[in-house]
Amino acid sequence: MKKLLIGATLIASAVFAGTASASAMSYDETVAQAKAVHADASKDGFIWQQKKMKMPYVNDYLAKADEAHKKGDSAAAMKFAQEALKTAKAEVYQRDHNANLKAGWEK
Repeated sequence: MKKLLIGATLIASAVFAGTASASAMSYDETVAQAKAVHADASKDGFIWQQKKMKMPYVNDYLAKADEAHKKGDSAAAMKFAQEALKTAKAEVYQRDHNANLKAGWEK
């Protein structure tokens, strides 16, 4: 029972430590990383955007973050910046993990 309790405590502390380090980035660092990751994804054309949208999702989130940052709402600015970074990372993930996919009927 002690081993189970100690193991659960270690796992919980690792999860909380990872969450704290992920949110430790500043607004400017988050925006810069989102732009860099999105630029990497856009080199190969892996941009998430609907046909009727004027700009991709990442750029939309970054515009909202910039607007909130100019208004002085740092919480909203950081929220949109983190959403932009998450979306940019998802674009790269999709590109990397779907590179070798083939249709089921191809041999």
